[in-house]
Amino acid sequence: MGFMDNVTSAVNRGTAAAGRSADKIKINARVSEIVKRRQSLAAQLGASLYEATKDDPALRAGREALYDGIASCDAERAECERQLAALEAAAAAEAQAAATFTCAVCGARMGGGDLFCSGCGTPAEKARAAAPAAAPALAGPVCVQCGAPLGEGDLFCMSCGARVQQAVAMEGDSGIGEPEFRENTGIGESELVEVDGAGNVTITPGQEGRA
Repeated sequence: MGFMDNVTSAVNRGTAAAGRSADKIKINARVSEIVKRRQSLAAQLGASLYEATKDDPALRAGREALYDGIASCDAERAECERQLAALEAAAAAEAQAAATFTCAVCGARMGGGDLFCSGCGTPAEKARAAAPAAAPALAGPVCVQCGAPLGEGDLFCMSCGARVQQAVAMEGDSGIGEPEFRENTGIGESELVEVDGAGNVTITPGQEGRA
């Protein structure tokens, strides 16, 4: 046998050994996975058998320690779950008590755990009812035709297209007593605008319009 034959034989033996090692690793991994799967199935079977046989004295005979141990674990778990539920309920009650809101009837402040309003005695359910939202007040001049807000220097209403009058409804006009008269000096003619206490507007052409 020549030198090259010896080298080839050694290489072949090394390759075969490496292949066997790889195969062993794969097989061992598969065995491990099978064992885990069997343990899981056995645990499920054991749990179902325990529930079915725990009250059968004949089947419990000789296995009392196992049955009693499982029952003790179940009792401890139930107690832990009860304690967790109590902690969660206490946290929820504390959060509710810390929350405050305004009574919709009298405006007094109420705690989240209050059953009645301390200001007017209204039950909490009614006191929580949302009070009707007040309509936002218009600030600045508005169009006398449609009531849309006007910008400074506007010649026409951007909402309805009407020509802007100098007489506009302003926030704070009380309208109490006599109607208010203002003269318009707009484009092309003058007009007399009457604004009554209810906010109604009457426009009367001026002298130029009558000529």
